[in-house]
Amino acid sequence: MIIGSMDVSYEDYIERLQQYATREGLSDLRLAREEFHRLTGEFEEGEPWFETRMRMFLDWYLLDRRGHADITPVESFIETNRNTLDDADRKQFEHLTVTLRSVFKIVRMRGDSLLLDDLAGGGQWLARWILPTVGIKKNDILNSRMVLFDGTVTIGRGAVLHPREALESVERIVARAYREEMPARQIVDHLDKMRLKLDRYSNVKIRHVYQYPDDALL
Repeated sequence: MIIGSMDVSYEDYIERLQQYATREGLSDLRLAREEFHRLTGEFEEGEPWFETRMRMFLDWYLLDRRGHADITPVESFIETNRNTLDDADRKQFEHLTVTLRSVFKIVRMRGDSLLLDDLAGGGQWLARWILPTVGIKKNDILNSRMVLFDGTVTIGRGAVLHPREALESVERIVARAYREEMPARQIVDHLDKMRLKLDRYSNVKIRHVYQYPDDALL
């Protein structure tokens, strides 16, 4: 299951970054989308998960992906507009240069506050949850991005929620990847791809989809 949407104010910041990053055309955006497809699985317009996957892609493109100058679009935006940004905007954009994309397990839920174990990187986070809850529960596992927005650690615009029947497999995959020192971003990419395959091949058993990268059957 994929969960989407976030405060319009955050969307405004992302929109400003997107306008900046595509000011000279969309060719780099197209190349980036092809790269993201290779990492996390292909998705097309018209599919139920398209809009949220697109938000995930845009966040990755604007906040994570390094271009020819080895800087991200958000880093380039800050450098280009440093003299015209007010202090609040500059600080918020700087916060967007250090977001965390990982695999999280829900330890505790109190209102819109979640205590999360970072399975891929270690440690715990207390974060604000502002997406639709759609029945999330303690011990659920999700892939998501943490952002510091408006002074609060917040779950980002899209979250991939793994089915409860797959949680043991997810924990096993992440634990093995952690032991083998696989970068957290690579673990997340793989699990994003596994979830997309499960959505697409709903008649395939979960254990055949949720496999370690070298063991994957699909």
